[in-house]
Amino acid sequence: MNKIFVIGSINIDITVSGKRLPEKGETVKADKFYIYPGGKGANQAISAGRCGAKTELVGKIGRDYFGDIINSYLKKENIDLSLKYGKQTGMAFINVDNHGKNMITVYPGSNSELDYNDFNHIKMENSIIMFQQEIPLKTIEDTIKNTRNNNNIIITDPSPFIKNEFILKNSDFLTPNEKEAELLSNVSINSIEDAKKASKTIHEKYSNNVIIKLGSKGSLINYNGEIVHYKPYKINAVDTTGAGDCFNGTFAAKYIETEDVDKSMEFANTAAALSTLSYGAFPSFPYINDVLSAIGRN
Repeated sequence: MNKIFVIGSINIDITVSGKRLPEKGETVKADKFYIYPGGKGANQAISAGRCGAKTELVGKIGRDYFGDIINSYLKKENIDLSLKYGKQTGMAFINVDNHGKNMITVYPGSNSELDYNDFNHIKMENSIIMFQQEIPLKTIEDTIKNTRNNNNIIITDPSPFIKNEFILKNSDFLTPNEKEAELLSNVSINSIEDAKKASKTIHEKYSNNVIIKLGSKGSLINYNGEIVHYKPYKINAVDTTGAGDCFNGTFAAKYIETEDVDKSMEFANTAAALSTLSYGAFPSFPYINDVLSAIGRN
């Protein structure tokens, strides 16, 4: 296959960490403060690029101070950039506690202006095309309609969750987390067996492959009806922000290299765990040698 195209959101993440998350109406003191680029699109592209895949990020940022910061960071990464400019750069405001749990509020900014016409000149064939749902769903639909028959593999992360039947039915891989899998399947997930049942329901309904990201319980794939659970890589998480995006990007990177689902799941499972060892989204994402070394030690 040629390369990975990630069509998605690009934000600035403003992260504060403290002992615990605030309750409603409460103010708590933060111990640390960070500003880094993020957004599900940027995160998935960077994680794929760091793990050796030829990757192109397609998105929209603002002509503002934060857009300049994003450009400065992204140009240092091993990815191609196809960026357009809108009114304001998207923002994410993240609270993290000392157990790695987080609360996130997102302002979409220019991400909500991204349109298929912004990038319809890009030739996408024999490639992996990755989506998340922080950009307009119509943009995703239009891209799928115009690229679906070009021997591409469509990977969709249905997050933030909005149920769009066209996108769900026309994706080769769906990669929900536990909560999103519950919403797609109407199955309450309290165990690995529940997750398997949910994956079966989603697979049968949408006729595609299903990966469920289960956090501390690892991950699970239903590939052509065969279900396999991958145990978690044991680690003491500091911040889980972006771990699911890291999983998606590294899965795609390994899959485009090997076309081996088992190797890709093991690789992504390990990479996502490693990404929780420090604060921030992509600043914490591992490089290919980090992941291979961890797999060798496991």
